[in-house]
Amino acid sequence: LILEAIKNKKSVITANKALLATHGHELFNAADAAKVDLYYEAAVAGAIPIIRSMRESLAGDQITRVMGIVNGTTNYILTKMHEEGRAFSDVLKEAQALGYAEADPTADVEGFDAAAKAAILSGLAFHTRVTVEDVYREGISSITLEDVQIAKSMDHVIKLLAIAELTPADEISVRVHPVLLHKSHPLASVRDAFNAVFIEAESAGPLMFYGRGAGGAPTASAILGDVVAV
Repeated sequence: LILEAIKNKKSVITANKALLATHGHELFNAADAAKVDLYYEAAVAGAIPIIRSMRESLAGDQITRVMGIVNGTTNYILTKMHEEGRAFSDVLKEAQALGYAEADPTADVEGFDAAAKAAILSGLAFHTRVTVEDVYREGISSITLEDVQIAKSMDHVIKLLAIAELTPADEISVRVHPVLLHKSHPLASVRDAFNAVFIEAESAGPLMFYGRGAGGAPTASAILGDVVAV
């Protein structure tokens, strides 16, 4: 339907991250050919203006790395495990009761949601085609309370990060997996269901974007921003 709309010379706004992470290259090429706009700010990190910032504000810079907490469900679970000493299964049930996690939480806790967002961000950062199949993925379901407590004893926290970076061989590495972060790192202080994206660029240096990554109002804010841009 989106492709049909584009071919009919209509600009499109979408929040469908799975579609963009799988068929984004085709959609962007079609939009270029039809000379229409394709905007998708709401597809990654809710109200955080990360897409527009990378697409426009950093267009003249060379991004070397993108690291992000882009799934609020897993961040909520890991936060509660770290701060309250609770088991994964217990916090997951609470997240489901609060509406942070679906009845089937697989997409969140196994990293599929974050992998789709990583594909979108890496393709934008490095101006190349990246699909979700290119992303190494590992979730948090195997993280135990003991793991979290050991990390805490070393002044570290465990976070599920989406990471896209240029390697010394000038290749692109894109992956999603749990990471040990020292408590001094800016991403270590991102709590509960909040999202954050940390960007490193050659000229701009380190940049941090933080905010609500999901929910009706944050998503509406991102979509309306796209409407104004169109």
